[in-house]
Amino acid sequence: MKKKLFIYCFIIFIGALLLLEQLQIITILRPEPQTTSYFRSLFAELSNMSGRAALTSTKNKTKPDIHILWYAKQPYFTGSFNFTECRYTNCILTEDKKKLNTSEAVLFAYRDMWSNVPVKKDGQIWVIVNIESPASDSDLSHVWDNKFDWSMTYRRDSEILLNYETFRRTQPLDKNYHEIFKNKTKLVAWAVSNCGSGAKRREYVSEMEKYINVDIYGRCGKAPCPVEGMPGCHELLSQKYKFYLGFENSLCKDYVTEKVYHTFLDNSNAIYVARTAPNVKSILPPKTYIDVADFDSPKHLAEYLLKLASNENEYISYLKETDKYHIDNERNYWRAMCDLCELMNTYKTRNLTWTGKNHNDWYRKGVCLSDNEITIKKEN
Repeated sequence: MKKKLFIYCFIIFIGALLLLEQLQIITILRPEPQTTSYFRSLFAELSNMSGRAALTSTKNKTKPDIHILWYAKQPYFTGSFNFTECRYTNCILTEDKKKLNTSEAVLFAYRDMWSNVPVKKDGQIWVIVNIESPASDSDLSHVWDNKFDWSMTYRRDSEILLNYETFRRTQPLDKNYHEIFKNKTKLVAWAVSNCGSGAKRREYVSEMEKYINVDIYGRCGKAPCPVEGMPGCHELLSQKYKFYLGFENSLCKDYVTEKVYHTFLDNSNAIYVARTAPNVKSILPPKTYIDVADFDSPKHLAEYLLKLASNENEYISYLKETDKYHIDNERNYWRAMCDLCELMNTYKTRNLTWTGKNHNDWYRKGVCLSDNEITIKKEN
């Protein structure tokens, strides 16, 4: 009896701690307009987490193995994976195509597919994997129609999310924000390697440069990045520059990449100016970035940056808010594979969208702004 009473009290105690943590988040963040959108998304994710938490842990129970085959894999994905740290541990990943007929799930990377479609076994789950925006890819060939079941993409309505996520820090960073501000000698930096004018981003920057100095690095700039590769380049530039341009090459629903997410790295000390997904306010915490969409012209954005650059207290408030969060860099693939294994164990009891069934329409229609829909106001 005493043992049961202790367990009940412990559960109540943990629940109280979780409630206090959420109340703390709500109290700390400013009730600005974008806060409502972000918290709506946050609470939806918390609901999903509580639903997953209600599932019985399977680590100590015997469940049949679930075989997952990487049939068409791009080089930056690994073909082996250890599921022992996941909630469900009974999955086995392989690249051996001979195991196609004995695999319960099969993965296909969007850019590594061809017209020779393998035979799909009844009951198999086929998953299409893509981390690029539809603006960068062509339609999926019709030979793949009605083959897929789920998607693993950056889209937040995919069955499996494959992208960065922000997490609230449990331990604050030890930074001297006054010294950080004092050591900055330059205004705006932009590192870019793709010189194409996707989403008219080069045109936008050119208009900005009429009103504020922008130093461009990389293959498309006047100088190479001081450190080769990302995120090192971003982090180094953020020490001397007050602002960093995180401009995506396409403006699509949910498409927020490392160009913006690197603002949450420990050593990032610049305010990121984001020209990114139209629904970014439902994805990133408020006042951790500057949204280009909040300004009706590059001139007005430049004027705001100049004003902010001269106000130490207001500038530092952005850095402090950003440093309340972090990303578990390079762990997005790990989370996605764990989520896939969990879904393979539970999908029969869950209400899914099955986004792979009509992938071309779901992935493409009405989710990106075309160049014709993007206007850049030029001041006289």
